[in-house]
Amino acid sequence: MKTVSNLVPNEKKQFESSVRAFLPRYALVPFRQHDELEYQCIVKEGDVVSEGQVIALSLNEKTQKKAYIHAPIPGTVISLEDCMQPDNEMGPAVKIRMEGAFSYLGKNIHQMEWQWYSRNELLDLIADKGVINTFDSSAPLYQQIANPDVEKSRYIVVRMFDDDPSHKTDSFVAQAFTKEVVEGSRILAKAIDAKGVVFVLSKKMNVQIEAEGPLPVLIVKTDGKKYPSGFKQNLVHIIRKAAKTSEQESFNSVNRFSLFVDPETLYSVYEAVVFGKPVLETFVHVEGSCLQTAAMLQVRIGTTIKSLVNQCGGFKTKPSKIIINGMITGCSVETLETAITRGVKSVAFVPAKELNDHRQNLCVRCGKCRLICPEEIYPDLMYRHCNGGKKVGKDMIATSILCSGCGLCNSICPSRLPLCQTIEQLRKNEYDNK
Repeated sequence: MKTVSNLVPNEKKQFESSVRAFLPRYALVPFRQHDELEYQCIVKEGDVVSEGQVIALSLNEKTQKKAYIHAPIPGTVISLEDCMQPDNEMGPAVKIRMEGAFSYLGKNIHQMEWQWYSRNELLDLIADKGVINTFDSSAPLYQQIANPDVEKSRYIVVRMFDDDPSHKTDSFVAQAFTKEVVEGSRILAKAIDAKGVVFVLSKKMNVQIEAEGPLPVLIVKTDGKKYPSGFKQNLVHIIRKAAKTSEQESFNSVNRFSLFVDPETLYSVYEAVVFGKPVLETFVHVEGSCLQTAAMLQVRIGTTIKSLVNQCGGFKTKPSKIIINGMITGCSVETLETAITRGVKSVAFVPAKELNDHRQNLCVRCGKCRLICPEEIYPDLMYRHCNGGKKVGKDMIATSILCSGCGLCNSICPSRLPLCQTIEQLRKNEYDNK
């Protein structure tokens, strides 16, 4: 497996604590917080809502399970309108003006003894509280649990570090809330009747994980500074290699159909089941040389990016790009009025001098994308196949399923072609939509 070191600059020190972001005077809550498309708003203009009240839901046709959207603040619904979302698409949203008392914030909430819950009760809580899995793309966790392939595998893989080395969110949550993350993994293990749980740590992480109970637990360490090392294919390779040299050979059964989760997802599971709290906020790493200071913020859903900038002291220099979810795997957004959703892990403000020329040109057939690809597939040929060039055979198209989405082909392409995105679309067209 090929890896690259120091692909992006890293901050020297990990955040030791987070700061609660300013509570938004107005929260603009998008309905489309994950991959599902159809939503039903169940509030109207003028309604008074409480913190955590269900305001919209989507219905999954396969599982017939509702994925809830909750009010992140108490107040009055002042409008139903469209807003810009982190994927640069306009979508419906509820605008709430903050008023009244909070139901969860600042309250002493009784802890529940989740060990007495049945599997179905745990699954209902995970669904009802709106827990999504942010391991790669945001998707309702209940929907992933209901996937027949996960039901067959029944292994949980927890990546305790960041897939994109330019942000620190996952590694922060893993270290600051280790107890809650581990407890969340046990809850999830009971919910899916797991055969075992794997924790994959970066070598220098100061995290102690205690294995309790009869459930097999495997702890694996890898060099998280090398990229890519946190995608499904990378983790499966690392786990199988470790299982061969340990006494837990059963973990050789871990595959890409296992349930892969990150620390923030497990923290949400813990909060939902132990305290009955819906997902109302998310941890966001806010950074970039344009800002006065970087911060790890605990942000209410529906807060605008502009509010995060104000909390960090404003801009030193005007940003040329605003990057969501990492410099390698993320995407840029156009406006500071973009609302934070449950899938946002980081926001970076980048000046023009730190950006390369992104103008797209014709493929020069240099072959660099093939040389750097960790899975040894041919991004250039697939790109030409999808864009009016020479067609490739079914066998090569089938290799698209090996792509982890690491984006190294994009980073090295001198013509700035969207190779990774093209392979992703090819895979969806050929396999996922069948």
